Amino acid sequence: MKLKILLAVLALALAQLVPAASAEEAPRYAEGEAIVVMRGESGAPAAASAKNAAGQSLGLAEGSVIQYFNPIEERQAPANAAARAASAKSETLTVVHMRAPEGMTTEEFIEKLRAEPNVVSAMPNYIMQAQSVTPDDEHWGEQWGPEAIRAPELWERGTGSEEVVVAVIDSGVIYDHPDLAGNIYTFDDAAANAIISKNPDMLTDEVPLAGSHGAWFHSEISLLGLGTPHTGVPIGPQPTMQGDEDEQWYIDSGTMQEMSCIGDVEGHGTHVAGIIGAVGNNARGVAGINWKVRIMAVNVFSSSIFGGRAETSDIIRGIDFVVAAKRAGVNIRAANISLGGWFSPSEMEGSAYDYKIKELSDAGILVCMAAGNDGQDIDAPTDGMARGQRFYPASFRHENTLSVGALMRNADGTLAPDTPGNGGIGYSDYSSSGEWVDIFAPGTAIYSTCRTTYLLNRQTFDESGYISASGTSMAAPHVTGAAALLASLMPGKSASEIKQMILDGADGGTAREGFSRYGALDVYEAWNGFAEQVDTVEPDEEHESVTPIYAQIAKDETALSDIFSEGDLREYGDCLYLDAGIAKKAAMNVRADKTVEDIALFPVFTAQSEELSQTSLGAVAFEVGGDAFGDGAALADLAICKLFPDGTALEYKEAGEEPSDGTFTVTEADGGALAGPFDAGKNYIITLYIEDNGSYDLDKNTGSIVDPTAIVSFKKAETHGSSGGGCSAVSGAAALLALVGLPLIARKKK
Repeated sequence: MKLKILLAVLALALAQLVPAASAEEAPRYAEGEAIVVMRGESGAPAAASAKNAAGQSLGLAEGSVIQYFNPIEERQAPANAAARAASAKSETLTVVHMRAPEGMTTEEFIEKLRAEPNVVSAMPNYIMQAQSVTPDDEHWGEQWGPEAIRAPELWERGTGSEEVVVAVIDSGVIYDHPDLAGNIYTFDDAAANAIISKNPDMLTDEVPLAGSHGAWFHSEISLLGLGTPHTGVPIGPQPTMQGDEDEQWYIDSGTMQEMSCIGDVEGHGTHVAGIIGAVGNNARGVAGINWKVRIMAVNVFSSSIFGGRAETSDIIRGIDFVVAAKRAGVNIRAANISLGGWFSPSEMEGSAYDYKIKELSDAGILVCMAAGNDGQDIDAPTDGMARGQRFYPASFRHENTLSVGALMRNADGTLAPDTPGNGGIGYSDYSSSGEWVDIFAPGTAIYSTCRTTYLLNRQTFDESGYISASGTSMAAPHVTGAAALLASLMPGKSASEIKQMILDGADGGTAREGFSRYGALDVYEAWNGFAEQVDTVEPDEEHESVTPIYAQIAKDETALSDIFSEGDLREYGDCLYLDAGIAKKAAMNVRADKTVEDIALFPVFTAQSEELSQTSLGAVAFEVGGDAFGDGAALADLAICKLFPDGTALEYKEAGEEPSDGTFTVTEADGGALAGPFDAGKNYIITLYIEDNGSYDLDKNTGSIVDPTAIVSFKKAETHGSSGGGCSAVSGAAALLALVGLPLIARKKK
């Protein structure tokens, strides 16, 4: 399919006569435009009903409307803007893209808007740049990033999940790239209809959203740099247009159907997507941090003689789309934003951009953002253009946002921040106080997927489909990929919990002091730090027929060699656990009529006492955090199980007045009886009663008990409709693989 160029012949011919512009010559914002947050009493239509609003007047500084964005509820306002919005009479704030009257400059327009009593904030329509550096030598194709963050060690526990969706807000994605196609998200009818019904003007109706892989929000750019926004267009699923070196394609002159097939206008977003989720273990190209994941392409870039550009207005539209998809039920766990620029905090803090990044964060999405490529200390930049400014959007600070600097790998294999004076390219921005950069991740010479053909003078392409590139653009998706991998292993964890795991697991010995708040990304330690052992405690036992035993956590596999075969056990956090595959198989054999949702696996323990020869029945006890049971869960939703190395299981039953082999009790750690659902903020004592050499004892030596135990959580019956929640072995396995990527966790206590 050829892209129509009839409307662009003159513009293209003129463009060829214009010398390439430097970054300093490129416009910083769309002249004569502003993005405004205002109180809703102006009578402006909501975004959902604003189809014909373009050109209308709101009576604000004599300007006219270009487009409306989705309104924002006041409670979602950034903290530093709350005071300005506190007196608003309506429940929502209107966000609108406006054009200045003829003859009025952007600065004059902004000044007049800010003087309006109903205006909360007004900012220029800034143009953001992708945060990548010129690609490195094509032969330097070594993929060192995953190993540097210790992803291979975590891949033993799981390599990702098709249930996890990541939004890549960038220049687009070549969705049919051979190394990405298997991991690209596709909208089904339900999600598409839910989005369109609540946002009827967000996307063109000429291209269906159902069956597409995301959406493109861009503007038609003239030679003067002015832009007119196109209606958002779903992208795919038809094959992407690739072009060839003899053609220059002017993307704004095609039909909506043709625009839907562009894929990636720069190649930048495709490189980012490959870092997050190039298909792994397929004997092709590279492996992403996630071998399995779903990438949602959100293209916010336009093209001009100045190269790729992302106007703030289009970024906001892209964010609105991601939030709408999340609200429609799409399981978006993380979003990557590898773009930005230097701007005044007084303009950015409390702006529409700030509101929208916060809205993305508040939606429960971990937002990972590139810290910038100017080699500046964001605390006190010395570059003339950056002095007195900060790098945005990475400097927006919200609950679920992360700012990411770039690491390089030295010749000796050690890692260091690629900042000025460290012997590398010296491009990565950093924060000497740690306030503006959270963490560093691999960013220099990162080998990943790219366009395979030339397009509009863009250089991020290679016939092989792979290229090495450097930048904080490459660092951010390592963190995004790590977040998605952790979400696949622990689907019940919130965005803020996964963020804290990433930060707590960081290597503080690298890129921390003077560079960031936490140091270098270590995804394995992020998981391993969470997989703490349960605490063994002395059983409080009054029955004469029971021997209370203080259990020991097994740490030496050789001491258990007569019980477990090679490969049955894995070591995590200096403790031994039953292998993941065995644990999954055993959990499925607990209750045939239930679907397993999660597993909290205890480390293997041993309990020894000479008194067992007299009583036979021993009691061992553990203190466990409430989140091991699931916040709000009841005993009916759980099973406490003994797992065998052959993949079978025995369920413990609640003990009566006289405990017996294979029974248990649960009490609150403060001594109170269990009353009501489990509370993640409390600790509980589980006491297991096991007969020496009985059915629940792996060790057949008298006086000693060995037992791997797990808490298995089941899906509640009402989530399965009228069928009652029954599942076959096949459906149970599917649920387990999708939702229990990491059964090997003994939940950390609160």
